[in-house]
Amino acid sequence: MTPEDHLEFLNAVWTRRPTFTYVFFALNIVVFVLMALAGGSTNELTLMAFGVKSNPEIVHGQWWRFVTPIFIHIGMLHLIFNSYALWIVGPQVEKLYGGARFVILYVLTGVAGVYGSYFYHPNTISAGASGAIFGLFGVLLVFGLRYRSSIPPFFARAVGTGVLPVIVLNLIIGFSIPAIDNSAHISGLLMGAILAGVVPYQKPGAETHRAFEAVQIALLALVAVCFFQVGTHYDGPGLSVRNLGRSFTQILSTSSSTTGEFIEAINTAQKTFEDSAHEIESGNAANIARTRAGISKSIDQLRKIPSLAANSDRVVADLLRVMRDQYELVQDIERSGTVTLAQSQRLKENSARYEMVMGAFSKWVDAEGKKYGIQREPPQ
Repeated sequence: MTPEDHLEFLNAVWTRRPTFTYVFFALNIVVFVLMALAGGSTNELTLMAFGVKSNPEIVHGQWWRFVTPIFIHIGMLHLIFNSYALWIVGPQVEKLYGGARFVILYVLTGVAGVYGSYFYHPNTISAGASGAIFGLFGVLLVFGLRYRSSIPPFFARAVGTGVLPVIVLNLIIGFSIPAIDNSAHISGLLMGAILAGVVPYQKPGAETHRAFEAVQIALLALVAVCFFQVGTHYDGPGLSVRNLGRSFTQILSTSSSTTGEFIEAINTAQKTFEDSAHEIESGNAANIARTRAGISKSIDQLRKIPSLAANSDRVVADLLRVMRDQYELVQDIERSGTVTLAQSQRLKENSARYEMVMGAFSKWVDAEGKKYGIQREPPQ
């Protein structure tokens, strides 16, 4: 039989609402969606703009990168695994410690994880909630040991030594996969253990101490300020709905081809337009017909091209209109079987518009292209 005081303990603890677990869970998803709109969470330009851990930027004063990586995830699988872990372990810790202390534990262990990566892996970017999640496991481990004589024995075993296999297994996985930053995991774990040794849990029925509430408010304000800094210094790709589909299909990839797709679409449009113009000028109706498939493919690529910036979007829209007009011209020539004077005049008009668009594109590359890893090839 379970003693009555133990039942009261369990009932009082587990009826608490894990509000901030759900807040942080939602924040992870909101950030991921915003990154998807900006080209995807595996796009390095987007990652850097949203505030991943990057030592050179931190050294140059971007201190907020010690906090923002806690809420950034690289790829869909990364988000799913960490969100699932937070959903499982977060409520346990928050129900034991209360909302104010949970915020303190989560944010500080997350920052410790980022610092561990900053110190031990200075040459790579990193992000993710796993440092904070390991911190929560460290909290549960120490909690079960620290309060083993004053809480139900089976509960002490479950949250104490019961989490050891989970910790050990995940650390082994981390050491086995080079892409996983175990320094963040270990740093978060150690910080969680230390904090659990210092911060007392919130006993059933006890009021939250004002000191913990003050620290909680300060840390939540810090998170808000850090993302405000991200917004103020944002220099990544523009947010566009058309980036969503590509972003949410980047499940296994750890690198993005956003810029590569953009360049390929522009290059394809250039080649197909110029080839079709050459064939029309030559007057060979059979060859002109073969260019129609290339123009169609180019139009499809331009429709799906990643959005990088407002200015580049305008250029792409103008280029798409030119390519559609060129496609209609080729269709007309196919139907007539010859190139008429009117069709030659339409080609001149399309070519003039094409040159204007490509001139605008060149100006955009010179002004902003470097930021996106795009530059013009030097003249031969």
